[in-house]
Amino acid sequence: MELVTFIAESAADAAQQVRERLGPSAVVVNIRPLPATKAKWFGRRKPTFEILAYRPEDTASSREMVGGTRLDAVSDAPAGPESRESEPTRGIAPEVPEPEPVSGGDAPRGDWATPQSEPLSGGGSWKVGRLLEASGFLPANAQRVIDELRRVHGETPPETWGEELELARTALMRLWRPAPRLPDEMRRPHLFVGPAGVGKTTCLCKWLTQSVLLDGKPVRVWRLDGSTANAAESLSVYCEILGVPLERRWSGMPSTEGGEMGFIDIPGVDWRLARPLGELKQQVEGFGSPIVHLVLNGAYDLPLLLKQVRAFAGLPIADLVVTHLDEETRWGKLWNLVLGTNYTLRFLSAGQNIPGEFVCASPEAIFLRQFPA
Repeated sequence: MELVTFIAESAADAAQQVRERLGPSAVVVNIRPLPATKAKWFGRRKPTFEILAYRPEDTASSREMVGGTRLDAVSDAPAGPESRESEPTRGIAPEVPEPEPVSGGDAPRGDWATPQSEPLSGGGSWKVGRLLEASGFLPANAQRVIDELRRVHGETPPETWGEELELARTALMRLWRPAPRLPDEMRRPHLFVGPAGVGKTTCLCKWLTQSVLLDGKPVRVWRLDGSTANAAESLSVYCEILGVPLERRWSGMPSTEGGEMGFIDIPGVDWRLARPLGELKQQVEGFGSPIVHLVLNGAYDLPLLLKQVRAFAGLPIADLVVTHLDEETRWGKLWNLVLGTNYTLRFLSAGQNIPGEFVCASPEAIFLRQFPA
């Protein structure tokens, strides 16, 4: 992989340079403001920024999270199989009760209880259950996969381990619920909510950069205070780099035909306290009908993630965005969010680079990280 450096004075200039030099399949690894002294060294007087990009050797494999973001990586199309329809999740609270011991038997969907028995042996002669648990599945959700395998293929697994694993992958594809297509009209702003420190502003900057630099969309950003002050100065810096208007007071989405794509950044809240959650709910209602994305740190332990999902269930959450996946090896834990809640996964994010690794969630991407080839 050979990184190519581009120096540009605007988002349009940068996009044109990258496309002309590396083509539409180019992967953007990082974007940062250029210090004034270095800009003068390049003979530039206007505000400039530096972009690192490369042309992938294997275009197909670059669709996965391989250290950068393809020019066509983010799409409004559902990330899952075309044959499965997804029910809207707006306003539906996830089914995530507190974990508690049960006496045994199969746990129903959405029940996070862990049986007080030996880990799954795979259900009868199926052996893949133990492997799923080792990759992060809760026993009840690993059992759900085994039940699906039994339903389709019977009690007897194939002769080889590779075939059994492939059947499990296919079963997971059937159980995946793709995120609903984002609205075509752009008058509903995207709002990121979640605990403090999970990477909401970083996700916003990644999506913002892709929308402006790679897709050429008109964008507007609001950096607003919540129950605490919004100290995300980095967001203001990136908006200045990209020439995107940033407002510090909510003025509503523009009413012009076609409108602009809007992003709202607010501080994280202490999800363990009722008061900040109540204040957050009131603030969200003041934005009209935003598309609310709940951002979670994928490196957190699963019980903590489930408690956080439950804490924000009173908000009109549309989908989930999982961050810090460069710090987590057991990607199988993500399936517990898919199989046990009414929410869908929208984006997977890793690292602090902008735009960096920020791709549509898909069962293929998760499964490949669970079981690398």
